[in-house]
Amino acid sequence: MPTSKKQLEKLNRVKKAKAEELSKQAALGSKDAQKKLKKLQKKLK
Repeated sequence: MPTSKKQLEKLNRVKKAKAEELSKQAALGSKDAQKKLKKLQKKLK
């Protein structure tokens, strides 16, 4: 588990990038992407 603030910020940026990518796929109608996006959004909160 990363402890430094820089490591946490880097992880959050990666998660947000994944969320954006999944949201694009979900917008195109991918049900699997929608499920993954919901899970990822819960983790980001």
